[in-house]
Amino acid sequence: MSLLVVSLYLPHTVHFNLDDPRLVERVISLPILSRSPSTASQPYDAPMQAPTGSTSQLLTTSSVQSSAVPTPIPNFIRSLASRVTSTHNTPPASPPPTADVEDFFFKLSTPPSAATHSAPNLDSVSGIPGSNSAMSVEFERNFRSIYARSLRKAAAAAAAGKSSQSSTISSNLANGLSNLTISNIPEHTVSEESSAIASPTSSSFSNGLLTPSIVTHPKSRASSPPPAKHLVTPRSKSIPNGPSLRVAPKKVQPSKSSPLDAASVFKSAPWSVVKYHKGNGGLRNAIARAEAEGAISDKRWIGTLGMPTDALEEDTKKAIGNVLLTEYQDAPVFVSDSTLEGHYTHYCKDILWPTFHYQIPDHPKSKAYEDHSWVHYHALNTAFADVVVANYTPGDTIWVHDYHLLLVPGIVREKIPDAKIGFFLHIAFPSSEVYRCLPTRKLLLRGMLGADVVGFQSNEYARHFRQTVQVVLGIAPNRDGTIDYDGRRVAVVDMAIGIDPVSLRLASEDPDVKRWRQMLRERWPDKKMIVGRDKLDQFRGVRHKMLGYERFLKNHPEYKEKAIFIQVCLTNIASQDLESEVSDIVTRINASTHVVSEPPVVFLHQDISFEQYLALLYEADVFVVTSLREGMNLTCHEYIFCQLETSKGPLILSEFTGSAAVLGDKCLLVNPWDRVEVAEAFYKAVSMPEEEREERYKKLYSEVTTNTCAHWVRLFLNKLDKTWEEQHRKN
Repeated sequence: MSLLVVSLYLPHTVHFNLDDPRLVERVISLPILSRSPSTASQPYDAPMQAPTGSTSQLLTTSSVQSSAVPTPIPNFIRSLASRVTSTHNTPPASPPPTADVEDFFFKLSTPPSAATHSAPNLDSVSGIPGSNSAMSVEFERNFRSIYARSLRKAAAAAAAGKSSQSSTISSNLANGLSNLTISNIPEHTVSEESSAIASPTSSSFSNGLLTPSIVTHPKSRASSPPPAKHLVTPRSKSIPNGPSLRVAPKKVQPSKSSPLDAASVFKSAPWSVVKYHKGNGGLRNAIARAEAEGAISDKRWIGTLGMPTDALEEDTKKAIGNVLLTEYQDAPVFVSDSTLEGHYTHYCKDILWPTFHYQIPDHPKSKAYEDHSWVHYHALNTAFADVVVANYTPGDTIWVHDYHLLLVPGIVREKIPDAKIGFFLHIAFPSSEVYRCLPTRKLLLRGMLGADVVGFQSNEYARHFRQTVQVVLGIAPNRDGTIDYDGRRVAVVDMAIGIDPVSLRLASEDPDVKRWRQMLRERWPDKKMIVGRDKLDQFRGVRHKMLGYERFLKNHPEYKEKAIFIQVCLTNIASQDLESEVSDIVTRINASTHVVSEPPVVFLHQDISFEQYLALLYEADVFVVTSLREGMNLTCHEYIFCQLETSKGPLILSEFTGSAAVLGDKCLLVNPWDRVEVAEAFYKAVSMPEEEREERYKKLYSEVTTNTCAHWVRLFLNKLDKTWEEQHRKN
């Protein structure tokens, strides 16, 4: 009997080695397989066609109809570019931490700029275009090395007297870069007032970055078209400069200089299986630790590779699937690129994520959802269910995870009525008043109720679910909290996931962690170090945190020199408006002190290494989490664990996180919307007597080391076994 762990991403993915210069040249000159750069201003019912073969249907505006307009980079190249390496077919390693603290870690950080992401000096090639979007910046970083290596090969060929070979490589590079000119805005549109597109050498480009004057719209939410059967009838060509600038889709012919399509390139490229570090890290750690402790004897993971796969041939997909299944016990789910993007980027992130975090989507997003996002969400969930059924044997346990796969339990139940199915939601579940705004509210609830046990992070979320089922489906919960649905009794439980103390302890012994800890102590030996680490989105409360800290310093100005606040914001998610607001607050705080060399706030909008992250947790005197709504937040649990050897500092925690229900009043609970309360919590944290810190910490440490991730796995699976057995005894 096996445990089938079903989540959106597998713990492993595939790494393609494109270091071969011939493959590099082919990738650079590939025909375009993607959408037009100008879909942002168009309604979601605009005629769109998914890419097929080496051509695509494009939507353009009348101001960019010229055939000379460069087309965007294919999505599959963006994803696979991050897997390009320069040595021996190994996954790209993170850059080693620099020894110069001032230049890297403790230097005041600003949003990504031309200085940060400027193109290298590549002599014969004008600047490589960049973008303010995280996706394009990542693409630029990874692909820049390809250009540099090819140029070095061209120079070497010229030096060796092979002028024709050198000329060919340089020509391919130049042609490729000219096609990349406008690719830094694939999710933006081009200004309708501009009569021409800027060239790589025009004044509109600065250090390889497109100036904001051309970009007039935010990232498009309609980049993934619906399947062909859901397309509306194409409308007639609009009058130029009229209210609608859409034209009928037209095919883009493959480049004559590149007869090879994407599949042929990646068919010949060697690949290897590597660990996938994105996705639900807490779940991966929990399954790995439970397996190491013997709580799980046999498991199989079901999920996607986390990358576009349309460019891969069926033989390549089959080979990848065989290796993953036989050597790693991973069963991949292959779906089309449009389905993967439509499911995650549009439905999950534009509809489910905001709604579950108490922000109802506005009308345009709801229209996108009704027109095609739901189609993609349903299609991916159906594909997952098919793979689950294909890998299922009688007696197996199926455990489905998170909001990406709400329909899977119900679909699997229809195909395997007697299956043992569990579902766990790792994010918050809203009240019924918010949830019932979803048009497909009943379908989602019925999908979740296909499980024998539905689990949540806190009692609040479980209570909201029961109330929602009663309001939306008219099914009142039983006295014991269970729900009778479709002839079965579904258990609704709250079980908070924990951390893996064993792995965290081992990681802390890394020499780099110790080195960074020493640097921190030497940099600010006599200051109270306050630390925060968040994604820069509208749900993490970074702005509220900074406003509270600003008020704290206003009320207690002596701490401008006694304390240092290090706020790390990851770069994978960022709102430009929010980033600007936070940067303004940080600038205002730092401008209020006369000590220019020692500002009160160090704002790092950049990714840091895991070793640096652990060093911050160990050396912090206070840790601050002010999320407006969050399922759990295990970062604060890791902080508590790391503090055992150091200051045993207090934790400031938003009452709207799942961790607040677990840690309770042993930490300093705050309402992030109350600046006065947040400011008072800052002061209480930095001035807390040692005895009180010790007493609070003792209880917090006991909590996080008792309710570990392995304990969570055992607890849920035991509850699932018991519920399933009781149900079958009744039947």
